[in-house]
Parts: sequence; structure tokens; C-alpha cells
Amino acid sequence: MRTKFTSFILCLICFYKPSPLLAQQAWFKLDTLTSMSTGGVKMTNPWGGGLNASQFLKMHLNNDADEDLVVYDRTNSKVTTFVAGPDPLNAGKKTFIHAPYYETLFPQVDNWMILADYNGDGLKDLFASTSLGIVVYQQVKTGNAWSWKKVRDVLYTKGFSGNINMQVSGTDIPAITDIDDDGDLDLLTFDFSGNYIELHQNLSMEKFGVRDSLGTQASPVFQRNGDCWGNFHKGDAEDFVVGVDCGVVTDPSKRVASPLGIRHAGNSILLHDLNGDGTKDLLAGHVSNDHISFLTNSAKGIIANFTAFTNTYPAVDPVALHIFPAGFYEDVDFDGVKDLLIAPSLPASDANMTDFKSSGWYYHNEGTSDKPVFKLVRKNFLQDQMIDVGENAVPSFFDIDGDGDQDMLIGTGGMPYAGGFKGSFWLLRNTGTATEPNFTFESQDYLELLPKLSVYNIKPQWADFNGDGVPDLGFAATASSSLKLEYRYIPNKGTNGGAAQLNLADAVTIALPSDLQIGDSPYFYDADGDGDLDLLIGKTQGNIYYYTNTGSNKQYTFKLETDSFAGVGINFAGRFSQVAVADFDLDGKPDLATVDHTGAIRVFNNADWGKWTDRASAIISVNGKAGNPYLGNYLSLAVADLNGDKKPDVAIGNNAGGVRLLTNILPVSITGVEPGDDAEVKVFPNPSVDYFSIQSSKTGTFDVLTAGGVRMLRNRSIRANEPQQISTAQWPAGLYLVELRAGNSRVVRKVVVGD
Repeated sequence: MRTKFTSFILCLICFYKPSPLLAQQAWFKLDTLTSMSTGGVKMTNPWGGGLNASQFLKMHLNNDADEDLVVYDRTNSKVTTFVAGPDPLNAGKKTFIHAPYYETLFPQVDNWMILADYNGDGLKDLFASTSLGIVVYQQVKTGNAWSWKKVRDVLYTKGFSGNINMQVSGTDIPAITDIDDDGDLDLLTFDFSGNYIELHQNLSMEKFGVRDSLGTQASPVFQRNGDCWGNFHKGDAEDFVVGVDCGVVTDPSKRVASPLGIRHAGNSILLHDLNGDGTKDLLAGHVSNDHISFLTNSAKGIIANFTAFTNTYPAVDPVALHIFPAGFYEDVDFDGVKDLLIAPSLPASDANMTDFKSSGWYYHNEGTSDKPVFKLVRKNFLQDQMIDVGENAVPSFFDIDGDGDQDMLIGTGGMPYAGGFKGSFWLLRNTGTATEPNFTFESQDYLELLPKLSVYNIKPQWADFNGDGVPDLGFAATASSSLKLEYRYIPNKGTNGGAAQLNLADAVTIALPSDLQIGDSPYFYDADGDGDLDLLIGKTQGNIYYYTNTGSNKQYTFKLETDSFAGVGINFAGRFSQVAVADFDLDGKPDLATVDHTGAIRVFNNADWGKWTDRASAIISVNGKAGNPYLGNYLSLAVADLNGDKKPDVAIGNNAGGVRLLTNILPVSITGVEPGDDAEVKVFPNPSVDYFSIQSSKTGTFDVLTAGGVRMLRNRSIRANEPQQISTAQWPAGLYLVELRAGNSRVVRKVVVGD
């Protein structure tokens, strides 16, 4: 389908020199509005970014009456925020709508976070894991705005051997709750052996008569009470040993310590009255368990007494994950009754046996919050309303069906399949237009990789790998048999502008340099303009390798030019880097975009290839200002003009299996005649319909590329002062770059194709 190019804006803001305006300008904004449908129904939050090991929490994010939803994903160290609002799919009902702005207000934390009001002001505060123990942020509200104020780098407790920082194993999720019903928040956590629960009683009310004290190292308000809590400890496998005297007393100054045996750490704690008897029962998850354990409490108050347990909970459709389920208790269906949510508490997929695209179990509570009746509703809570391929989503764009707009093909990290762990391609077909995309889910296994190829962590890229002028489908992947990084491309036997014709059986292997390793990310681009594809490698160590192809498109031969391209050397914070090339600022020169483990996207620009000195980082609009929001880890990126404004937009994939869209908002536009033209090279008419002509004052060769770097024509000859006409009748409408080389000179001109 061809789109009508109805307006043409002459130079609003021209080209970067560097421009102080662009230096302060956000390059992109997060797109939450582009439509995505599955099964004929629009998704509520398609670009929410995916979820893996979720921790479900609630607080007021905006100023309405409903509490909103905060989800912390342990695998990504990432917060995703949702506001309560009208359900677009069900009139009169409410749902949770992705609101990424609020994510930028949260501090970066690892392992776990808990929202609880410690000072009684009606605002939930933030407790989170640190290497020192527990950090506390107070919620501060000014007018309608709120923020976090760090009030303690670490909490201290009076232990058996003196005042110590209160430690929680990084593998655990503790409980922060008022266990003795005196108004202040106590803390309960499994000890580092993973054997028994420690009670750290908050004595703020007892000492000061107020609940807002957190104590200091010299004078802690928390105090260890008893050897264990609840008169039980962990047994073998999924068993518990009850009837143990933990030594908890109403007066904690009389406690006596005696060591218990050692097991292994990795526990989650959920405390709530779950049988209506007025006592706080326990839902415990353990790192070695498939099920969640329900322990019934027979005593009310500080001295709990757990007398029985079951690993079949709930009784109907009990929890059964591959490993380490954790429980969360929040009202997520707006009926005023708390529901049960279960997710694996994992930093990564264990032995590749966890299906992370369906890892949020939601049990609706048909009873009351204190006497629940749980009914399993779905195993992909929130995930069913967003793109979630499981893990390690790697998007790519190409007009696969030849209708003039960009479809999305996503490489997946993998899923348990036929006794193994395999990746696939997800196809999201664009059923909208080149100016208003509308993606529709079509396949979880485009080209049938799952039954035919044993690979995972698939990273696709569209480029002309065989030099026939038509973009092919290339992909890097880890081979299950050899555990080595491999690269293949599938020749596209279609035509430019037509539907792709791909057959996995035709795949050709490209021998990658021997020093590459699993986790590296290849990206092909003709950097030296010699007509074949060179190679950039985003390395697991954070640096970028650059190889020139000294062979051809028929026989790839790579020569390492540098192991720190653009000055990006080995760095731990920026590990697992990935790259893409496009002219983001429309200055006629290719820019280099990178993502890495810092969770940020950066762009090198304002110089010739490889000579960049500036790396723009605060380039995403956050509440109207240029910022640097955290996007997750194990990021990937793809580039395409999705809205027809001729500027490259970006899709970011992440470890949680999701995709986020970034719309290019740079205030630049295409001009018919660019400033500084000396008539050495002319491209006309501009914009063009069906054809354009190139005229050069020098003899040379030229390529024509899309704004996303795909070469439409390669290494065409041109004679001095002899116009050469290029037919574009079968080309998709959009921005193209004409790159002419004559001797040592290189000139780039832009041309808009559209009718």
C-alpha cells in the first residue's frame, strides 16, 4: 500500500553543528498509544515491557480514590507502574493502565521492595534491599506531587551480639507488618541459613509512644526477639517442623539465644489471616519448592504458634511453579477484597525451565480478605495485555507483507519446548498504515523455528546479506547442541517493496569471528561503503568491536579494526551492549545508537562514521524534560519510521520479554535543498513520485539506503554531470539517503519518496 505524502515542511530547525538546542532536547518520547491487537481484541498495555518475576504492590500514584499498581520485576530490577482507570474493553469496569511516568520517580533497587506506611501519615513508604541490609525511603507529598526521600541507608536492630544492621538475604522477600498490633511496623525475615524466621520487633511505640521512629545504630528501635518465630523451622524438601520452642517472649529483653540447624536460603513470607480466626497465617515460598506452603497460626499477637502446614494451596488449582513461588495479597479487581497473586521469585530462569511469558498467577477472592475463597482466573496476569515473549525480546522491523508499512518481527530468548529450550520469531503484522501503525499478533513461531531449529536467544536483523539488492532476514542465536553463537541469514527471494519470500531451508550460515562468545550481539552495516556488510559487535563485557569485511557478500572475511569502537571500552556497568545505525537527527550522517545493562539508550552523532566524541544519554522525554529513565536490562533495539514523519523511531526489547516504543521527537525536518549545498550532488525532484534523478559533478558510485540503514541500491556507477534516473514505483514511501562516493569524498543527500 502506498501512502499519500500530503505535506512537506521546509527547514524548521536545520542540522547539528553541535546545536545547543539539540543538546538540551529530548530525542524520543515513550509511546503507549500505538495499537496492538490479539484475537481481534485490542491489548490494554501492549508496550508495558513484559514481566518475569513480579512482586505486586499497591499505592496511590495519582490523586484519585483508587490505589494503583506497582510491579517490581526481580529479573530486570525494574519497576512498572499502572494507574487504575476505566477498562477500554469492558464498559463500567476498571483496569490497570500502564503509566510509565511514575516509574521514573522510583529509586533503582535490587532483589525486593515493599510498600508500607511506617510513620502513620497515610502515605506508603518504600523499603528495599541493599547490600547493607534495608534502605528506607519516605514518601513526601507536596500539593498533588509526590517523591521519595531517603531517610535511612540501613536499618539497625539490637541482636544477640549487640547493635547490627538488619540483614535480609538477597534471595528472600521479608514481611514488614504490624505483627503485635501496637501500631508500628515489625520486620520478619528468614535467617541466612533459610531455616527459620527471625522476628525483629519494633519498639517505637513502647519507647516513644509514636510509630514513626526508625532508630539509629547507637539506639535501634528494632530488637531481635527469640531464636525463631512461630515455633517452627524449615524441614527437608517441602516439609516444616512444628512444635519448636522459639523462645519469643512478650518482653524481648528476656530473650535467650540458641542456634538452630542450617538449611539453604531463598524464602518469601506473606502474613495474613487466611482462615478467619483472627491470627496471622503464613504463606511461605522456598527456593527448592514447586508449591507454596500454607502454615496455620493458632496464636494471636507477638508469640505466634504454627501448628500445621500444607503444600497444596489453594485446595482447588493449587500453586505449582517450576521453582520458588512467592505470594502477594492485593485487591486487583476493584471489588474491595484482596486477591492472591503468585510469581516466581527468581533473578533469572532456572535451568531454562521457567516459562516467563506466563508467570503471574491470579486467584480471584470470592470470599473476604480475612476468610478468602480463591479461584484461579489466569496464569498470565497483566502479561495477557502486553507483548510478552517470555524473555530477551529482540525486535526488528520490515515490511514483510509488502503493503507499505513496517511489520515487527521479535526474536525470543526461548521457552520450554519438546524437551528442550528453544527460541522463535513472533510476528506482529502492521494492519494499519505507514503513518498510523496498528499491530496485530499473527504468530508465535513465524517460519517454524521451534520444530526445525534448536537455538535460543534469537536476535534478528534485516539487511541485504547476499548483495542482490533485496533485504534478507539474518539472525544470531545460541545453538543448543554446541552452546556457541551462530549466525544465519535467510535469502529473501521477493522483490524490493514486495512481500518477503523466506524459507528456513534456504538459510545460509555466516562464519563469525572466532573470538565471539555467547551473549555478544552482531549487527551488520556497510560502514566503509564498499558494497558489502561490515560487522559491529556489542560485547558482553560492554565494549564494541568493529570488523570490516575484506571479502564480499558471497564470502565474508572479517578484519578486526578496533575492540573499542567509538571509544566504548570494557565496562561492567555497560555490559551486554547492543547497537543500531540510523540517521536519527537527519543531518545526512549515520549515527550509532547503543543500549546496555545500565538500562539507557545513548546516541553517537554529529561527526563522520566512527569519529564521534559525544554520546547523548538524557534523550527521553520525562514529564516534558530530557531524561534518562531506566528501561531494564539485556536490552536490544531496532529502528524504523513508524509514523511517517521521516524520522527514525526506536523499539527497545528487554529481558522481561517485552517491547517499548520510542517516538522520535527531534525538531528537525527534511529540506528540498539542504543548507551548504554547492551543487556537487543534486537529487531531484524532492519529494519525488515514482522516480528521482541524481546528478554529480564528479564520476563515482552511489548507494541508496532507507533511514533505517537498509540498502535499496548498492554500488551503482554514475558519470560526472550525467543525471541518472532511479525508479521508486515499487518502493515504500519514506525517507531515503543517497550516499555518493567520488575519490576520497563522500556526500549524502536525503530524498523523500511519496505520492
